Amino acid sequence: MTPVPLPVGHEPSLVFPPVLARVARERLAPLSACLAGVADEELVRLLTTVFFAGLETYEGEHHSIGVTFVGRSESDFVMTDAAAAAGVPLYRWKILRFASPRPFVPRELAKLSVASAERRIYSAVGVLDDGSLAVIGLAREGVNSGPDPFVKIVTSRPGCLEIRSGRELVIEYERGAILAVTDDPVFAADSSIHRALKAIACDSGVEEHVVPHYLDAVAFLVREMIAHGRGGILIIGTEEEPVVTGTAPYAMVLDSSLASLLRLAWRIGSGPQALTSTTGARRSGDPRMREASAPPAGAAFGQLLRSAFLTEAERIGEEFGRLTAIDGAVLLNCNLGLAAFGIILPVGGAVPLIERSDSGDYPPRLTDFDSRGTRHRAAATYAAEHPGSVVFVASEDGQVSCLLRESPASPVRLWHLGTDMK
Repeated sequence: MTPVPLPVGHEPSLVFPPVLARVARERLAPLSACLAGVADEELVRLLTTVFFAGLETYEGEHHSIGVTFVGRSESDFVMTDAAAAAGVPLYRWKILRFASPRPFVPRELAKLSVASAERRIYSAVGVLDDGSLAVIGLAREGVNSGPDPFVKIVTSRPGCLEIRSGRELVIEYERGAILAVTDDPVFAADSSIHRALKAIACDSGVEEHVVPHYLDAVAFLVREMIAHGRGGILIIGTEEEPVVTGTAPYAMVLDSSLASLLRLAWRIGSGPQALTSTTGARRSGDPRMREASAPPAGAAFGQLLRSAFLTEAERIGEEFGRLTAIDGAVLLNCNLGLAAFGIILPVGGAVPLIERSDSGDYPPRLTDFDSRGTRHRAAATYAAEHPGSVVFVASEDGQVSCLLRESPASPVRLWHLGTDMK
């Protein structure tokens, strides 16, 4: 398969893990208190050690490395705000401390990674009195939405890093570049892709206040498609029961959708004693990343219920993202429900494409897609034959393109969702 090149001037800048320390401090400072008093060299060592731990094997196998950085905190429990006010034992973090700290080295993290396979148990890393870093125990995550006093660092596969505050994805580092799908101008508000996805959501009955979470979920799905490194096609259709194009060996009986789970999660805020969502989304593709606040009475139960719905939404999003690794396309309906996967899309004749950017960084130009791989030509054919549907196609090198034909009278337009250091 021929990778899709970025337009001139859009090539990613390759960086090494130590550079992430500066970016992490800038982005995490308003969210996580654990970085206060942590020197730059300590933060560099933290990120670099976790990165190299992701390259290690334990008994011949690679495992996802999960680290919770607690800084100089000596607390064994971090309670949710609502639980603390209501006196209900709902914790965000529980630290299971070792009697003696263990060395903070890649091999130690690789050994402990077996316990963090399900991403609920992490290696807890803290700063000792002498300023050195050590593995002080295990960190068990509980109900944890919104800004987090601690920082999570995960290497789901060799060569990558995910840095999160709570469930908010703050930085995603992949193959020497910082991925920024949700920061890309073509994914921003008032872009053509944004308008198309919003139209699909509204036409399907998604409430106005849920639409931003719907868009976050789509961005999350795109990043999951990037994450497995095999490339793929993800289609967001305009219909509730789309007609599957081509051969669909895995056509699905429609079940719960991401949109329905998001509706339920954010409908909890309708009652006077329930959670209410704040305005203003934080930058993230994770559909659970809207912070909530509530009066103390009943707030802990509401927070737990909402977290359950959002946790299920994230789990389903991860599953959908992994399905894009299978040959063929993944088709989601207008409610982000799984209609089919493994769809072998037909490759039609030459499809004229207008390559452009909503940011105005470079002028529109006619692009020849005939020389591209079958995957990209099939995606272009589908976009041409299904106006209004949004088609994302990822190359094995992690580059993502988006194809959209806004109406039958308009051409198919192509955007490149690149990597960014912003």
